[in-house]
Amino acid sequence: MKNLGTKLSAVFLALVLILYMCTFQVRYTEVAIKKTWGQPDKAAITEPGLKFKWPLIQNVVTYDKRMRILEDRTEETRTIDGKNLLITTFTLWRIKDPATFHTNFPGGEEDGEKKLRTTIVNTKHAVTGKHTFSDFVSTDPEKRDIRKIEREMMEIVARDALKDYGIEVTDFGIKKLGLPEAVTTAVFESMRSHEEAKAARHVAEGEARANDILANARAVEDRIMAEVRTKIAEIHTDAERVVSEYYKEFDEYPELRIFLDKLRTMATALSERSTIIIDSGESPWDVFDEKARARIPIEGGLNSGNAAQQAGTVPRRSGN
Repeated sequence: MKNLGTKLSAVFLALVLILYMCTFQVRYTEVAIKKTWGQPDKAAITEPGLKFKWPLIQNVVTYDKRMRILEDRTEETRTIDGKNLLITTFTLWRIKDPATFHTNFPGGEEDGEKKLRTTIVNTKHAVTGKHTFSDFVSTDPEKRDIRKIEREMMEIVARDALKDYGIEVTDFGIKKLGLPEAVTTAVFESMRSHEEAKAARHVAEGEARANDILANARAVEDRIMAEVRTKIAEIHTDAERVVSEYYKEFDEYPELRIFLDKLRTMATALSERSTIIIDSGESPWDVFDEKARARIPIEGGLNSGNAAQQAGTVPRRSGN
């Protein structure tokens, strides 16, 4: 019985060893390549589960098929107009063609990642060297073209990585963009000069616009004043015509007309508070002479009081 148990145990262990040598497991997160006599199969094993192989003849290499992120190192990159930039990129990638990847990188996934990093750095320098500094950094949003540059880099990296390494690039972008300390001051000075020139241009445009507005306002003012002067001239003409009609009636009494003219002259001269010394015998101050007033022939009679009232404003302050 003991010999039977030992034999059964030996048979079981042999079966387990044979099963271990003839099978392998592919996890959900992996892809596998079966190699026969050291030559990898063209078709990769992507379905998870327990798989079979020939012992001693075939062996299996597995790779992680999950998405990975690769961030390259920050380094200076020169634009086409001779400006330096500090650019850091990120790349999302995974193994798409395990056979091609294994052929190029039999040493493992780290070798493939290093090669991909080199491709990214070379592409970054090449694409940046085709663009100007303002495509990356500019105060004018229409001049910045970072998204286009990212797509251009991604197309090159994705094409070369898939064709040469069996790597699929699913996303790519610029993570960080900076300026070397040596050129930061010069760039800011250039940007400030540009903005100052723009501000000066706007001020000049504003002043020109203000001058146009003032010129238009003066032109309107001149036109309005010309119309006013014309209207005033018409009123004066009408007034003179009316006055001339009254003067025709005064022709019958020239002394009265002269008397009223003197009164108007005195009213104008004494329109403000004043103290004057006059000779009542001189014109027009002789209106204060009662004898002179008595010589004025007016129908219905005229005395010193009502004559002044009929003439208009009479000075209240007499000369001393």
